[in-house]
Amino acid sequence: MCYNTYIEKYAAEWIQKEIRMKRFALLIAMVFLLLATACAPTFEGGKPFDGEQLSSGEVRYNVVGEVGYLRWDGTDGADGYLVTRSATRFGEFTPETTTAETSYEVEDGLFDYFQVIALEGEEERPLGEPVCALTNTLVVGPDDDMAAVQAHIDEVHSRLETANSGQFSSERFAVFLLPGEYPDLDLKVGYYTSVSGLGTYPYEVTVGKLSVSLKVLANSNSTCTFWRGAENMTVLSDTVWAVSQATYLRRMSFLGDLSLSGSGWSSGGFLADSTVQGVIHAGTQQQWFTRNTAFKSWDGNSYNYVFTGCEGQIPSGNWSSDGTRTTILPSTERIAEKPFLTNIDGEYNLFIPDFSEDAVGCSWKSSKLGGYFAPLEEFYIANEKTDTAATLNDALARGYSIFFPAGRYRLDAPLKVCEEGTLLLGSGYATLEISDENPVGALQIADVGGVRVAGLLIDAGKKSENMVVVGEEGKHTSHKAFPVVLSDLFLRIGGVKNVHTETDTALVIHSDDTVGDNFWLWRADHSQGVAWEDTQNRDGSVSYGNPAKTGLLVYGDRVQCYALMVEHFEGYQTDWRGNDGTVVMYQSETPYRVPSQDKWMSHGGEKNGCASYRVADSVTSHRAYGIGVYLVNYSGVNLQSAMEAPEREGVVLEHLVTTCFAAQGGASITYIINALGGTVRDGVSAAYLARFPVEIG
Repeated sequence: MCYNTYIEKYAAEWIQKEIRMKRFALLIAMVFLLLATACAPTFEGGKPFDGEQLSSGEVRYNVVGEVGYLRWDGTDGADGYLVTRSATRFGEFTPETTTAETSYEVEDGLFDYFQVIALEGEEERPLGEPVCALTNTLVVGPDDDMAAVQAHIDEVHSRLETANSGQFSSERFAVFLLPGEYPDLDLKVGYYTSVSGLGTYPYEVTVGKLSVSLKVLANSNSTCTFWRGAENMTVLSDTVWAVSQATYLRRMSFLGDLSLSGSGWSSGGFLADSTVQGVIHAGTQQQWFTRNTAFKSWDGNSYNYVFTGCEGQIPSGNWSSDGTRTTILPSTERIAEKPFLTNIDGEYNLFIPDFSEDAVGCSWKSSKLGGYFAPLEEFYIANEKTDTAATLNDALARGYSIFFPAGRYRLDAPLKVCEEGTLLLGSGYATLEISDENPVGALQIADVGGVRVAGLLIDAGKKSENMVVVGEEGKHTSHKAFPVVLSDLFLRIGGVKNVHTETDTALVIHSDDTVGDNFWLWRADHSQGVAWEDTQNRDGSVSYGNPAKTGLLVYGDRVQCYALMVEHFEGYQTDWRGNDGTVVMYQSETPYRVPSQDKWMSHGGEKNGCASYRVADSVTSHRAYGIGVYLVNYSGVNLQSAMEAPEREGVVLEHLVTTCFAAQGGASITYIINALGGTVRDGVSAAYLARFPVEIG
């Protein structure tokens, strides 16, 4: 073969090889493209905000995948637009870009604030307020204009402070504080408000003052101070946190005293994973739950105070017989703390804590945290204005977890969680609203492990079978190594407005090993739409009801609940059918207005009323500690037994109490459990039983 022929042959082979390499490279590129497309949250018809209508001057911003989409309504006469950004709402905004378009894509700093400015000749006109992917959220930095920050917090609080203005408001609000010191900041926490530090440890964010208003009701009455929380920060001063149900203090460090009431009544609350250098003053609290918290001492005694895994001077004694009302468990058998958001060096991550067994004290007392960080960019960021059940379910189907910023999310179908390890996390009392067109519910979790749901309020619709279902009927898969955890989960039927709301069962748990940490399942007892049934008024108007049979129905085995609060349901408040269940602290009120005794019966019409806490006859093992049922009834009906449980060796309930708060017309509770314990009625305020079954000897 001559040299030229060789060159020609070699060249031809090289060209063919190059073509094959290019084809291979193209194939690889196509594979990666397909994988990226499969992983990215895309939606039928495009992105969730495609086709939206913006009002004049309106600016919106969504983060989808790892891209932020900023868009705005164009302004006549504008020469172009200047986009500026800041890491915080009241920080310094710096120029990002100028454009003639009415949209801009953001590829870094996805959770910054953006301000769009219309350029008209030499004039600059801001379009609306700065926007952030975390809707209804105030992110604060230590170098911000603190006067402006305080004014903004005060303005929102003025709308959410009292029962009249805030209790059933549609507004939601979250405050996040970047690591740093805020000695002059007064964090006023109203309805539907959460305030959170963004450090890895509570001491990385310090604030001067944290408080809830004592003006919610007249005479400093805090029995309706619901739906508010604080977490992951240090408070420099003495703190008054006078609250009731659906509240929380988590991962907090109080350098002074902590008071749980003002001068008026308060009725329950939740404190966990915290330290209090001073004294905790219970004051008028009727019941309270404290978990894995270290404090100097506890001052106060009432009906039902429960402590588990705590360090400090807790009043102890012979429960009930000497007046002691504290239930003390030396350690928390099994718990995973609530996930929390951090921002370290400008990067947002969610920290997902590991499980702890036999835990004592707070989880952050050592320098090494058990758990892992998940970048917020890897979550689907929900948006109340653009998301639907379809778009949220599409993201879930693609394997995404969801972060729900403060807002209200209307669902015409349930969200379906099918992937192990999925996280659904809310801030600012993010609310899932079951629409009237949705007969199923808000949330269905398959029988998979490792799911975390935290920080969500769920509102019932016109009629749904259930509101939340965990697991699948008849399945008993062991999830002991990777359980479902539900933290700060609050379900509500009625109260918001005068419409009919209804559900059969608020929360159903099928999955074995599920852990609940701070529930309030509430069939509303006051405000609008809170009757036993719809009634026609003489003027032709309708007073709508909120019928709901059962609050919590448990089929799963080894289910554990800490701070379980269930109120006013028309059947059994809590119906426990699974084995080896555990409840640490239970609080419940009976339904207020029952039309007649014949409409409130159980056991085939043979027994008056429906027990608040029922352990089914089929259950062979169950434990409960600190169980309180309170009589508030204006109809004169009788509840024969506040609690029911089979009398066998494996079923043990300790520290049981029934209390009469209001008993008009001769209303009463005859027995505490089965046919044991004293009667409460008007003039007899409380009855106590130290243990069931009763020990004889």
